[in-house]
This record gives sequence, C-alpha cells and structure tokens, in this order.
Amino acid sequence: MGRELTFADPRIIRLVKENFVAVAADDWFQRRRKDAEGDFFRKVANQGPRKGQGGSTRQGIYTLTADGKLLQYRNHQDADIMHGFLKTSLAAWNRLPAVTRAKGSVEVAPLKAIDPRFAPTLPKGAVIVNVHARILDRQDDFYCHGTCRFPGGQRASHDHLWIRAEELRALMPANPRQGQEIAIPAKLIYRIARYHLVDNTRGEPPMWTRRDVRKADMKLMIESIDKREVRLKLMGSFLLATDADVKLAKRGYDVALLGDLRYDPERKKLTRFDIVALGGHWGQGTYTGGARLGRMPFGVAFELADPNRPADRVPPQFIREGGDYYNAER
Repeated sequence: MGRELTFADPRIIRLVKENFVAVAADDWFQRRRKDAEGDFFRKVANQGPRKGQGGSTRQGIYTLTADGKLLQYRNHQDADIMHGFLKTSLAAWNRLPAVTRAKGSVEVAPLKAIDPRFAPTLPKGAVIVNVHARILDRQDDFYCHGTCRFPGGQRASHDHLWIRAEELRALMPANPRQGQEIAIPAKLIYRIARYHLVDNTRGEPPMWTRRDVRKADMKLMIESIDKREVRLKLMGSFLLATDADVKLAKRGYDVALLGDLRYDPERKKLTRFDIVALGGHWGQGTYTGGARLGRMPFGVAFELADPNRPADRVPPQFIREGGDYYNAER
C-alpha cells in the first residue's frame, strides 16, 4: 500500500509519464525465473545493493537503461524522496552519451522461452475475480470506511481470484431448477477461505493454513430462471483462527458471506459474481504490522474482472506457491 500512495502523487505521475517507461514486476518471481527476463532483472539488480544473497529479496525501485545499465536504486515510500530520486535518475540519464540515449540504439530480441514456474498464466476457460479488502468502522449502526494509524491502512487492497473452467461448470448446472442447491467444489471454497479472506491492507499477509480453517460453510441455491439468465444466491460463514481455542488465537477472522451470482444458460457464461464478506478480524502478520487492537470490522468484496485489462490479469498473490493455490482443501 505504501508504494501505491507514493505513485499516486501527481508530481510523480507526471514525471514518470513524460520521462520514463514504467514497468512493474513481482520480485518473488523475477529473482527466481530461469529465462532471459529473469537474467536481465538479476543483471540490473546485481549492480545495486540488493544482490539476492541466499535467495533474499531484490525488491525496490530501479531506474535503468534499455540495455540494463542501472542508473539508480531506492526502496522508499516517501513521495518527496521518490520524486527527488526520479529527478536525479533523469539527470543521470541525460549525462549518458547521446548515441546511448538515441532512439533505436538498443534492439530487444523477442522472448523465446519463458520459465513457466515463475510466469503463471490464466488457465484456459478460467475467469478472473477482483478481490478488494478494507478495514471498517461502525457508525450509527452502519458500517463505514475504517480509520487506523498505519499510513494508507484505511485504503482498499486489491488481489485476484482465479476460478478454473471445471469449477465454473460445477456452478452452472446443465438443467437448472428453481430452489436447486448447487454443490460448490471444495477446492474453490477453501481457496477463497485461505487465500482471499485475508487482511492485506497494510502489506503482504500470511495466508491461512488448512488447519486454520475451523469452519467453512458455503451454500449456493438457484433463486430464479429465465431464458436469458439464471440467478443464484450464495450464503456462507467461515471461522479462521490460528488456534483451535479461538480465545487463544493470535490471528483470526469470523466472517459471513452473501453473494449474487448469475449466468447465461445458453452461452454457459458467468455474468455476475458479486460476494461480500463481513466479520470481525483480529491480529497481524510479520509484514502487516500496525493492526487495530481487538476484533475489528473487516470486509472483503468480490466481483468479476475485465480479462482484457492488463492490470486485471496480474496473478493471485498466493499462486506463487504453485499447485497449493488450486488444491487449498488439502
């Protein structure tokens, strides 16, 4: 969230748009992948202070030339500091020989081979769901935007849920009947519970383990049917806690879910996937410090994403762990 606030600064947006080519990448993937892209990233990073000794992080902000010469490195969230960093990086660029800065001075060859372990792609036929989480407060018996002392912690986070084709088919029966209850695949239930009912509003959160899922109930029922649309109602409740004795759990989430799902029966296409999760969350992780004390209102919202938007094709955070993302019920 800190970097999001930094790069929302109008001065930085203007400076970057006019003078840089902006690229965002996941250091966890980039420092591990064994292909030309990974080699290029490590070449750049190795010129700076973070050389990834022992597989450690190389995250930060890099300014570089197209041929991989590092101009400057910084890992800071203060907008004023980053604005100054970008200006001095631009000055370093302008000091390079004109032939180096000329258009077409570097020819980038096509990427022929990609390391599939660290370049996850959306499975064929899958859908993308936007997932936003936010701290909340109570005011006059209504929920409202939450407040906290952590800078930016009151803003909504953003992740993606990927639902595979076979899971979608399970949600959309061939011969739907009003009042029919649909069995939701356990893989999908536990994927939502473990990897998407998390507090990622202040940084990178610890995901729930299979053992942390103390209760996982989710039901889907067909409410109405016509030629163009089948409407389904989703209801659920989860208890997630790091200890079987919830009173002793250092971190937990006691949450209820309500959802409105719809699909086109002729095209067999999901047209709506709106779910709201609301409950009391408590505790924090190693990289999500600054949590409010005690059980506090916390909400998560799910809605279909646009697969044609590059930003909506960013892989789910926990897909880093490979097969576990798709087998969360184990």
